[in-house]
Amino acid sequence: MSEPRTLLVIAGEFPPLKTIGRIRTVKFVDQLRQYGWRSIVITLEPSGTEGNYDPSLMAEIADGVEVIRIRLRDREVEIANAVKRLLGRKPAASGNAAVAVSAGKLPSTPASSQRTGSLMDHAHDFTRWLMRNFVDVPDNYRPWAAEALAVARSLCAERKIDAIYTTLPPFSSMFVGHDLRLETGLPWIADYRDLWYGDVLREWIPEWRKKLELRMERRLLKAADVVVTVSEPKTAFMQRLHPGLKARWETLTNGYDTELYGDRLRTRPFTQDTVEFVYTGRLFKNRRGYAFAVALGRIHRSDPSLVSHVRVRILGGVEPEIRKRYDQILAEYGIAHLYDFAGDVSYGEAMNAQVNCDYLLLIVDTGETSDGVIPGKLFEYVSVRRPIFALCDPGATQQIIERARLGRAVPAESAEACEAMLREWLARPVPETVDSDNDYLAQFDRKAITARFAKLLDEVVESR
Repeated sequence: MSEPRTLLVIAGEFPPLKTIGRIRTVKFVDQLRQYGWRSIVITLEPSGTEGNYDPSLMAEIADGVEVIRIRLRDREVEIANAVKRLLGRKPAASGNAAVAVSAGKLPSTPASSQRTGSLMDHAHDFTRWLMRNFVDVPDNYRPWAAEALAVARSLCAERKIDAIYTTLPPFSSMFVGHDLRLETGLPWIADYRDLWYGDVLREWIPEWRKKLELRMERRLLKAADVVVTVSEPKTAFMQRLHPGLKARWETLTNGYDTELYGDRLRTRPFTQDTVEFVYTGRLFKNRRGYAFAVALGRIHRSDPSLVSHVRVRILGGVEPEIRKRYDQILAEYGIAHLYDFAGDVSYGEAMNAQVNCDYLLLIVDTGETSDGVIPGKLFEYVSVRRPIFALCDPGATQQIIERARLGRAVPAESAEACEAMLREWLARPVPETVDSDNDYLAQFDRKAITARFAKLLDEVVESR
């Protein structure tokens, strides 16, 4: 047998941080081994104080995988502490709290406009606003990426590395891949889990900065050997955005794992006493789901008996502004008792909720490029095989759900369409099984996707 090849992986999202983006990378790293590829992963060193920190997720990393962790500097805290020292005040504790928010998806308004406080508070808030809008471009991982590049240079000099793989976000990872490609000549694969320019969750960015980041992205991609996205619409969008690139274009969707839930069995009986809708994930920016709450409220007004036994469980963080709007809707329709906002829970608790629910609620981002959004959460839901009630704009996600007979989708912000489908679903018994098209879904089996990725890596290395 030939000597295994080595893939250098630059991944800001990796266990034990409970982000959906970690799953794609940790599974690739694990499953590539059977195709003769071992991985060295450069990732984040968590502080343990992050809102999405889950130490149990360390078990997802396969034995023998080499992981190098680099701390994420919080420059906002560093600046604030420097000022406090000058004023003779006690510095704040340092941590990686910013990791709980996806890289590059931060609000554009200064926090000082949202609360009152001391002059120091206002100065700190204004500094934060300046950093997030003018310094942390494209995201707050730039210092982390600089340190990751230094570590990666040493690895490339001391070890036999065959290819470089950067997975985005954080988008600052692109600088690592670009510089290594130019310095070492090693093939570089840029993997877009989310779009950089044009992403539906980055619409807060002002036009001047969008243009700046587009030029930045174009410059960096000129060095890439392969550009990967997670859906055909995203690949097509990127090809229109970056015509003339020498890079090879590939689509490798996220996937589902047949063994994800292992021996985890349903313990809640199908009694019809309560019809439970479960959403596991964060609600933020353009991922809101208001239409479902409004639809439920309208039915409660006109036919309260139809929804009296409904429970909606939201397991995950909810952005304060979104929670405020939910509270308004629930109060207006008198349905607060039908909702349970559980907040962040462990990955195991979320999986148990998925297995035991009646319907899985899928809330997908809205926006200009939402037709190409296929959330990793969808494939997590695929694994559990419960009916999916999806709020998503027409596009790739809707096609997969309905083609695979996994459930139905309605336009993400249409309360009318949501109400019609909700009435239909509540008028029938809860199905105990899902008659999914498993032959169609086979293409999304993560093992099959990893096999395609391994073939791609081999071809890129051999072609050089």
